[in-house]
Amino acid sequence: MDSLSSQELARKARAWRQHQQKRQTNHQEHPSAGSVSLPKAPMPPEHLRKIVKDHGDMAHKKFEKDKRVYLGALKYVPHAMLKLLENIPMPWEQVVNC
Repeated sequence: MDSLSSQELARKARAWRQHQQKRQTNHQEHPSAGSVSLPKAPMPPEHLRKIVKDHGDMAHKKFEKDKRVYLGALKYVPHAMLKLLENIPMPWEQVVNC
């Protein structure tokens, strides 16, 4: 295979970068995405209180499957917290635009 000239190589690299940039853009930020996201209103406190009251005691028979799901998901909490802490910007770090 013959080697590419530096101009041809630069052209291919530029085309590849443009292609990757198009692939990795967040399509929801663009108006041409087809959907408009409206800001969500916060849940009223009464609704949250009802959820906590209804699901506070997971010993009830009707929550048996939910309890199993919740307990199964607990093993992922440490990893989720680690990832959350990794992504929080520290005050001494420079802002990184990816």
